Amino acid sequence: MNKIFNIFIQRITLKMAIIFTLLFITFFYVINFSDLGVSGLLKITDGANILDFEFGYSKDEAYQILTALGIEGRTFYLKRILPIDFLFPLSYMFIYAGWIAFLIKYIYGIRLEDKTITYNKLLNNLLYLPIFAALFDFIENVGIIFLLINYPSLPSWSTYIASYAGILKTVFTIGSMAITVVFIFIFIIVIFKKMLIKKRNN
Repeated sequence: MNKIFNIFIQRITLKMAIIFTLLFITFFYVINFSDLGVSGLLKITDGANILDFEFGYSKDEAYQILTALGIEGRTFYLKRILPIDFLFPLSYMFIYAGWIAFLIKYIYGIRLEDKTITYNKLLNNLLYLPIFAALFDFIENVGIIFLLINYPSLPSWSTYIASYAGILKTVFTIGSMAITVVFIFIFIIVIFKKMLIKKRNN
């Protein structure tokens, strides 16, 4: 996996990072603000929301949330939102991984022709954060599918998996966001330092 990360970091470009950003924005809009996503569901359910927005829940809480959606809402959740929600994690995985990789590459001066990577392997391991975020989102979605299919008899194991996968998804997503923000600040500092050095040399 480390070799794959090395190749990804070496080959990532600003253009690729921007493309990942545009894809993320597209999927974010569709799943949250279009009639195909949560916005469309809210119109059907008069404001009742989905399990994805809960930071952990018990079997009883899951039952209450799904009951509030009603038959039409649960069908919409299963057939409209969840199919998109299997693509959405890929979009945020690539946007965070893309920007983290690009910023690592720029800050540490890694070039495409570099054959030996000498920077700390911890930097490579940061790319696991968005990958795990997407992975747990997939697992959460599978758990929710089982809950919707088996409603009103919700399987305890499915509730447990969906709930804890959702918590871990949130944790790794926040971690990805935090690391990206930190690298952006470092990137800005590096840019200013280069500008100051260039100004002094002139």
